[in-house]
Amino acid sequence: MNSSLLWFGFLPVLAFLVMDTFSGKRRALWGALILGAVEAGYTVAAFGSLDYLSLLAFVVLGVFVIASLRTQDDFFFKIHGAVINVIFAAAMLIAFYFFHRALLLDAANKYLDLDKLVAMNPQLDKETVAETFRLLSFQLPWWLVLHSLLTIYAAANWGKWAWAFVRVPGFILMLILASGFAQAAVLRGH
Repeated sequence: MNSSLLWFGFLPVLAFLVMDTFSGKRRALWGALILGAVEAGYTVAAFGSLDYLSLLAFVVLGVFVIASLRTQDDFFFKIHGAVINVIFAAAMLIAFYFFHRALLLDAANKYLDLDKLVAMNPQLDKETVAETFRLLSFQLPWWLVLHSLLTIYAAANWGKWAWAFVRVPGFILMLILASGFAQAAVLRGH
């Protein structure tokens, strides 16, 4: 899982919003899919390949865009991020409980280099940062499920801009809250 995965879900949403405003839903959905493909191409160029979660996210985007095009209803596109969040949450929980793996810690070790993270915040030691990622691997799935439920509700009941606000800034806020709670729990334990 790499850092471009975060933007992977946002760029198609932004393309959809802009294109829907100026050229209609059908073109907006195609634009979102094309921008998702460009994002996947960038990921391959930058990291040499798509990891399984990025590939799965792109496939879900494609399936839900096609479903929206076939039904002429953008609801399916609007909930694709929620479905991806639930899949990621399930993957993290399965890895945590059945394989005793903290996926976010593994990803941080692979893509971010924990030593660089510690260097950016010298008052934290490497063990504290690692424990934060370990705890976040357990807590974040529940936040992802909560965000998914809010996104689905917004997609079904609110306009596209309100849905987009829940989907994008709401996701960022959810990540900040989850990280803050995990770090506070780790610091309390020390």
